[in-house]
Amino acid sequence: METALSLIEELLRQYGHTYQANLAMIARERFARSPEEACRLVNDPEWWEGSDAVASVDLALSGGFSPEARRDGQRLRAALIEVYATMKGLGVLNPQAELMTAQFRKWLSSHV
Repeated sequence: METALSLIEELLRQYGHTYQANLAMIARERFARSPEEACRLVNDPEWWEGSDAVASVDLALSGGFSPEARRDGQRLRAALIEVYATMKGLGVLNPQAELMTAQFRKWLSSHV
C-alpha cells in the first residue's frame, strides 16, 4: 500500500491535484508508522465520496485525454484498488470504496 500511496501522490501532483496529493502523502507517512491507522485515515469521504474525492479524480480529463494521461488514469485506478485491498485485508471496510474499486476493475479490464 505504501508504494500505491506514493504513486497516487506523484500522479495527483503531476496533474495539479494538490489537495488530493497531500491526502495521499499524509496517508503514506502514516502507513510507515501504522498500516492500520493509515487505513482508518483513508477510510474517509475525502478519499471515496463526492466529486472532489481522491477516487473521483479523472487524470485523463485533467490531461486533455492524451494517451499518457489515459495511461496515468489507469495507473491511478490500479493504485486505488491496491489501497482498498489493503484496507479490506486489515478489516477496514467502506461500501463506497467497494463500489468504486469494483468499477475501476471493470474499466481496467476493458482498458478504459
